Amino acid sequence: MNHESLSITDSEASTRRTFMKQSAAATAGLALVGAGTNTVAAQSLDDAWKALIFANNFHPEARFAIVSGVVEWTPTYGDIQDSWFSEYNTHHIRWLNSGEIVPLFIAEEANIGENNPDLGYIPEPEEGQDRPQVFEMNQEWTPLSDNQRLITVNANPISDEVAESILESDDWWQSG
Repeated sequence: MNHESLSITDSEASTRRTFMKQSAAATAGLALVGAGTNTVAAQSLDDAWKALIFANNFHPEARFAIVSGVVEWTPTYGDIQDSWFSEYNTHHIRWLNSGEIVPLFIAEEANIGENNPDLGYIPEPEEGQDRPQVFEMNQEWTPLSDNQRLITVNANPISDEVAESILESDDWWQSG
């Protein structure tokens, strides 16, 4: 007897499909609950803020620090209108996985903290902290209007514990 000679009735196939769908949904739900536990602990949706970034500089779920105050620079090319940037401030960020420094256009209303020029970054907001505030780029993005070179993104601060573990092996931010 081979596989082709076995016949499955429509009701058996339907039951089997239903079971497989429910199992897949349950597995996905458990994975989300497990992943969501760490994500919720590390990030607060209330602390999320919006920004624009060049598409080739975007790294979903990568961590970064803001390493400048407001930079007086607005891109001017092609179909990007200056007015689109009127509600954003240009900052430089440092991707912690690569050390690359790129511009990020952060919404004016974003609560990102104050740049400390003596330290060269925006420090952790907790009193007495002399390490950078670490943010994580969300994985979702949307193109800015019809221009594919610039995208709209969201970012969140990450938990102190995760930030400390990332920064302990990287000394770019330490003075001296």
